[in-house]
Amino acid sequence: MVRFLPFLISLVLSVYALFSCIQTPDEDVPHLPKLVWIVLIVFVPFVGPIVWLLMSRTPGGRREPVVRRPSAPPSRPVAPDDDPDFLKSLDRYRDPRTTMKPPEPEDPDDDTGDSSKN
Repeated sequence: MVRFLPFLISLVLSVYALFSCIQTPDEDVPHLPKLVWIVLIVFVPFVGPIVWLLMSRTPGGRREPVVRRPSAPPSRPVAPDDDPDFLKSLDRYRDPRTTMKPPEPEDPDDDTGDSSKN
């Protein structure tokens, strides 16, 4: 089994490189015509596929950069704690026994309250 391993590695590498070369558009094939690359991959066992894979992956090729459009700003707040509608919806789940309301300010003109203030 071990003596077949180099053959299997070469076969798998050649098949992968061959399909990669065939699927590459003609204008993106580096340095040589596509037919020459196919001949090199098929007839030069280890070197052809490895050179193809290295040359086709180099960033210095004729590939145009990918144009990314800026994403539109979100129409709603990103986090739930920034969304006022969400925060209002939480009020119905609060237990009134544990929720403390702030004390209401007393009106200084109101004389109905404590008579000891005089």
